[in-house]
Amino acid sequence: MLRILGNRMITNGGSVLLLRTEKLFVPALIALAALFSFGLMTASAGAKKPKPVSVFPAPKTPVASDETTFSFRGLKPESLGKVKVYGSQSKRVGHTRLRHSDGRGVSIVPKKTFVPGEKVKVYTKKRIKLTNKGDFWVRIGNFYGNEDVGAPGLPIPTDGLNSRPDLKPPVLDVLTKTDKAAPGMFFYAPRRDGLTITDGSGRVRWHQPTGFGSPGLNIADFRTQTYNGKPVLTYYKGTPGVTGFSQIGFFEILNDRYNRIAKFSPGNGYKADLHEFRITPRNTALVLSYRGVKWDMTSVGGPPDGKVMDNVVQEIDIKTGAVLFEWHALGNVGLGSSEKLIPEDGSVWDYFHVNSASADGDSILVSGRSASTIYRIDRKNARVKWRLRGDGIKPGTNSFTMDPGTSFGYQHDAVRLPNGDISLCDNGSANNYGPPTSPQSSGLVLKLSNNKGVRRASLAKRFNHPDGIVSISQCGMNRQPNGNFVVGWGSVKRFTEFTPDGEVAFDATFDTSAVTSYRAYKDQWVGKPKDRPAIASEADGPGAKVWASWNGSTSVASWKVFTGDTAGSLTQVASSPWKELETEISIPSVDSLVQVVAYDKDDKKLAESGLIPLGQQSP
Repeated sequence: MLRILGNRMITNGGSVLLLRTEKLFVPALIALAALFSFGLMTASAGAKKPKPVSVFPAPKTPVASDETTFSFRGLKPESLGKVKVYGSQSKRVGHTRLRHSDGRGVSIVPKKTFVPGEKVKVYTKKRIKLTNKGDFWVRIGNFYGNEDVGAPGLPIPTDGLNSRPDLKPPVLDVLTKTDKAAPGMFFYAPRRDGLTITDGSGRVRWHQPTGFGSPGLNIADFRTQTYNGKPVLTYYKGTPGVTGFSQIGFFEILNDRYNRIAKFSPGNGYKADLHEFRITPRNTALVLSYRGVKWDMTSVGGPPDGKVMDNVVQEIDIKTGAVLFEWHALGNVGLGSSEKLIPEDGSVWDYFHVNSASADGDSILVSGRSASTIYRIDRKNARVKWRLRGDGIKPGTNSFTMDPGTSFGYQHDAVRLPNGDISLCDNGSANNYGPPTSPQSSGLVLKLSNNKGVRRASLAKRFNHPDGIVSISQCGMNRQPNGNFVVGWGSVKRFTEFTPDGEVAFDATFDTSAVTSYRAYKDQWVGKPKDRPAIASEADGPGAKVWASWNGSTSVASWKVFTGDTAGSLTQVASSPWKELETEISIPSVDSLVQVVAYDKDDKKLAESGLIPLGQQSP
């Protein structure tokens, strides 16, 4: 028996038992112990287990960068706890931490680079996807030196517009224009020429030379997007390079005044690639990178020490530069999926050729051109969910049954549409990627279904140009709010807008010194340049010719010309509707000073140029 002096309190799942006794028999003690144990079990069963955390690069990645960070997603930054990083050659590696701006993750940033080929182990005490009790490893790639020096580009022009000699926009030849075209402006970027916005009639509204003040630069994937709830302009800018992939470059964001508000590159030591820069609904960026890796190619008849181009997809926290997601083609897509022949000269084999990445709910759609396949990648663990292969050449590599008319090859720009369909630009032909899959290129929309585990792709729409256009490289396709689709034909200097029925609503070619414009887009845009309108003039008999421009303004509808001998004696001598980026106006008489003033469609004054002497241009 047990003697108890005074009162004792025992808790049982939140209840309180107050005992006041001097004798307690063993059976009663056992019963109380059982109640106490049951309470603990009940409390434990009611507690929710924490959701597993994601980490990138994913566990067992075989080609992680030597400058890799380790990004943990799905937890509060302060809750990660202790983390240890060991390299098989680097030994224990110290690190710092970088909080993700959305408060849902943190990156471990090693204080030194890793050794190529070494195995890096990371130890945590968290529940992490695809790991053994929170511990995992990645292998650092054996990279070869594909650090090509950029090829020389074109200098900023000095023989451009009269009022802006530094601007020499491409000339757009409008072949078809109908009232069935969607409202909006076209965005395209002739490579080595510059960023260009034209209105729905094909007249240039804004042009910025590629070099931005320095030669040797290249522009790609110019478009308008939404960032932090506001419309912005985005693009890739970098050196062309010898291989054309992932040279010294970066991504930029401009606001509606054409001021740069963000500039960044991929993370983990990778270089920016020109094929994709897409802002997601959560204000992050999907970007791509290429990097050459020494790889065993014997499984496909290649050498054991071959050179293969790994393709990397990253989601970047624009505000901090942290990597929120990372996926590698190597380790996830077998070499046997490729249709591109292995180079006989031993040069790098671009077996995958990633050219687009777009958000798709909890996943990311990735286009691999060399495999003629679109991959749906799980955003939480970087694993392939399904494969949509368009050519049917490689049996067993397609998750879908392809209905008649759905085949495609060497595609670009795969995007999930609001209704669940997938749009893409079907090149159908490629000079050195494999046999043609169709006699011409087209815009393609596929409807995907999953009936009791059986996936099927059926034809929703295909847009063939009546001229039978064949685009052997590049290409893009984007849907308009009225159901139209705009196709930029890439290697063909042309873009076309189709109605839902396939009728050509707008069609234009452009003359430029550049080879191509990688993609073309159409969207709404209101530009409010911070610069003043520009002016140039020259005497013409008793009068003069005046040239007026306001690069980037989308609201100017007309110009008025004023002249006088002093700033206080100006009088209006002419007016003209806005005609093009630069409008030429003849005036019947002129004094020693001239000025142009921009007005909107309601004849409201917008801005005025400087007051300059006749025969000069504004600085």
